[in-house]
Amino acid sequence: MSDNYKAIKFFDDGVAAYLREDYKAGIRLFSKAIESDSKFALGYSGRGAVYLKTNKFKKAISDFTHAIQLDPSYARALHLRGLAFEKSGETARAYQDFDRAIEIDPDLAAAYRSRDSVLDKKVDARGDIDDLELAEHLAAVRVALLFGEREAA
Repeated sequence: MSDNYKAIKFFDDGVAAYLREDYKAGIRLFSKAIESDSKFALGYSGRGAVYLKTNKFKKAISDFTHAIQLDPSYARALHLRGLAFEKSGETARAYQDFDRAIEIDPDLAAAYRSRDSVLDKKVDARGDIDDLELAEHLAAVRVALLFGEREAA
């Protein structure tokens, strides 16, 4: 059994534990996946998701960051790290991660929703928003709508 096969098996078992809401087992299994293959970005992302779910935001951010370092094009890890940043009150960093995730994967609808949520909070907190930031946001929404229309057709 190769190390990568072991990592994938532990990852799959970690996902099952996560879905059962057995977060202690999820942490253990995702950690075993990482031990089996230290370059297995999915293992870090899976464990980060458990930490995010259990409100351990610093640990989640650390794991998502490691996953992103291993695979800089891993848009979902960027999105999840953005959620951890948002929940820990770091909305500017969250916005950056959501924006970067969208650049990498323009079809990642969850990143648009998350970015919109952070944008709404920024507008609520300040009462206004930078014109360039708003223009960029609206351009991204337009792209998402155009894609959605093609998908529906």
